[in-house]
This record gives sequence, structure tokens and C-alpha cells, in this order.
Amino acid sequence: MGQAAVRQIIARVGESMEKGGYGKCSIRQFRYTANQLLKFMDSEGLEEYSTEVGVKFLQARYDFDLNELPNHYNAERLRHLRKLSEFQLHGAAILKRKSGYEIPAAFRTATDAFLAYRRFEGIVEKNMGTVSLYLERFFSYLESQSATRIPQITGGHIHGYLRFIIGFSNASKNQMMRTVRQFMAFCFKNGYHSENLSSYAPNVHYEKRSRLPSAYSCEEVMKLLESVDRSNPIGKRDYAILLLIARLGLRSGDVVNLSFENINWEENRISLTQHKTGKPLTLPLLEDVGLAVIDYLKFGRPKCECQRIFMKHNTPVQPCTASGMYTLVANRLSRAGIVVGERKRGPHALRHSLASRLLEENVPLPVISEILGHANSNTTAAYLAIDIDKLRQCALEVRL
Repeated sequence: MGQAAVRQIIARVGESMEKGGYGKCSIRQFRYTANQLLKFMDSEGLEEYSTEVGVKFLQARYDFDLNELPNHYNAERLRHLRKLSEFQLHGAAILKRKSGYEIPAAFRTATDAFLAYRRFEGIVEKNMGTVSLYLERFFSYLESQSATRIPQITGGHIHGYLRFIIGFSNASKNQMMRTVRQFMAFCFKNGYHSENLSSYAPNVHYEKRSRLPSAYSCEEVMKLLESVDRSNPIGKRDYAILLLIARLGLRSGDVVNLSFENINWEENRISLTQHKTGKPLTLPLLEDVGLAVIDYLKFGRPKCECQRIFMKHNTPVQPCTASGMYTLVANRLSRAGIVVGERKRGPHALRHSLASRLLEENVPLPVISEILGHANSNTTAAYLAIDIDKLRQCALEVRL
């Protein structure tokens, strides 16, 4: 594939992003990265694009290090190059959910009926967005393979889609294929397709408990908190957010949705409806957490009319997002000099760390479930995998 072919793929990716509802700024940034890549290939005398060429480009132009967590800009460039690789291999790129995306007209009637059926079956409304996203990705791939109507879908298309999503974890692939399987069974049963293709969408096997939950020691969490410079607005914000996650175990979605009405200062209490489960949660507002939030509100938070507490510190001022919480925690762990290793580096790892610490303090499992906002203790039981001492106490004696 010469550079003419690379330029053609770049143009197709740009068109796909426009069709997928990406903003003008995102498309402009992609094209800038692509143009810089072409200049790099020219300077190196390279005609063929590959993943290795993309990595060399980032290393040469942007000091990219494969062994370190990429900064925000390099992470964005990596996503741009991944789109090129996806188009090179499959003629399509994985869609990122954008508000402007619309289900293709030829698929819309069946999709609306399928979603209505899933609602009737009792699926949680919050999960409907995920089901829609999985279908959008499937339809985008089908269109790239010239399958523009449901009767044109074949078992080969479904197998090709499974290869297309190879970059996702087995758990994610299993969920995506399950949606395709359910959709194709629905289409056959309701006359949208003459053949039941659900058997072409296999279960992707994975061990749900194959990995121990990631956790950080009490000393590491303290080191993380102490490393935050609270003399500036962003430091004040990040410190308060880290405390809410590490000390109260709040999920990312609940942190970013936290508003003034959720905090009862007189009774030192936080009350909210959990974003993930839709269930109410009430927690005590610990003194250090409350003081950190007050410090941010008084001396760090940008002035705006928004009722959410935590804001981005750039123009235009907008609320923080759940996805931004991962970057915040990961960057703070790196700055604190904490060796992450194979552990996860996002907010959820701090929730696991809190569970571990509570277990060490012999807090009953139902109490931990209530603190973490779990619907039942069975979910919390997974956190027991952290506490090796507790597991030893549960071990049965082996008699030879």
C-alpha cells in the first residue's frame, strides 16, 4: 500500500467521522495527525503504513514511550492511528458514541422494534444506551462491507465483525456478540430476515474472576493524596475528587454528577441517586472530605451557574466527565511515583482499595456493600479476593 492508498484511507476515515457525528474540532485534529504522519513517512522514505510505522512516528515526533502512560495528546494521536489501522484491515473504524449519530434508515424500523422488545423484557433503561451503541458499531461495519439492508446480512458478515472488534477485551466482545445474537434472532422471528443467523454470533468465553481486583495499600493511597499540590485550583479539585473516591468509595459517574443539593452541610451527609444502579445512597461527609470540597468551592472552582460541583478548568467552563476521572487518577498515580505494575490505574481501583482496607478492619460485608452502593453482598464478595489473610482463614484443612 503506497502513500496514495494511505491518503485515500485518511480521506475515508475523515468521511466516516463526519458521518458518525464527530465534532469539527475532533475531525480537524485527526487530519492534522494524519498530515504529520505523511510528512514523517516522506522524511523516512516510507511508502507502506503499519502499526509499527505509527509507533515510530509518535516516538520520533512526540517523545512517545510505550512503557509509560501516554499524556492526553498522545492518547488522542493513538486513537487517530488506530482508526487508520482499522480501516486498513477492515474498511471501517470503531465508532465512538456521538450525539449526532443516527441509525441508518434501512436498519431503523427493526432497531426501534428490537429496543422496544428489550424494554418490555425489563432491561434497565440505563443499559439501553449500551445496547444501542453495540448495534451502531455493528451497522457501521455492515455498511463498510456494502450490507446496507438487513436481508443482505450473512453469517460471514457476523464472523467478520468478530474479527473487527478483536482489539476489545473478551468481556466486551462477548457483550457485543450477545447483542448481535439477540438482534439477529429477533429479526428472524419478526420477519426482518429470512434466516436465523444468531448461531453465527458465538459466545466469547472469559473468566469473570480470572483477575484479582486491583488495589493499593493504605500507604500508597496516602502517598497519592499527599502528592497533590493544593496551592492551585486544579490541585484543590483533584484532591477533593480523590478523597471522595478513596475515602467514600464513590463511582466516577456519581462524583461528576455531584451537585450542591446532594450535600447536607448541617448534618454532614451526602445523599444521591447512584448513576449506575439508580438506587439512593447516603454516606457520612467525613471531615477531611468536607474540608477539601469547601476549599475547592471557595478558592478553586470557576464561577459559573452550573449546579454540579466539579468543573473543567478551561474555556468554556463545563462539568467534569466520568471518562476524565480515569485520566485524572492515572496521572495522579504517575506523578506520585507509585509503581502501578499490572494493577489498574483508574478510579475503580481506589474503590477496591477502600474495600480492602475495610476488610482489614473487620468491617462486616453487608456494611461494606452499603458503603460501596452495591445492590447485594454477592457483588461485594468479589472484593474478598484482595484480602489474602481473610482467604487463608476461610481455607479448609487438607488431610492426606
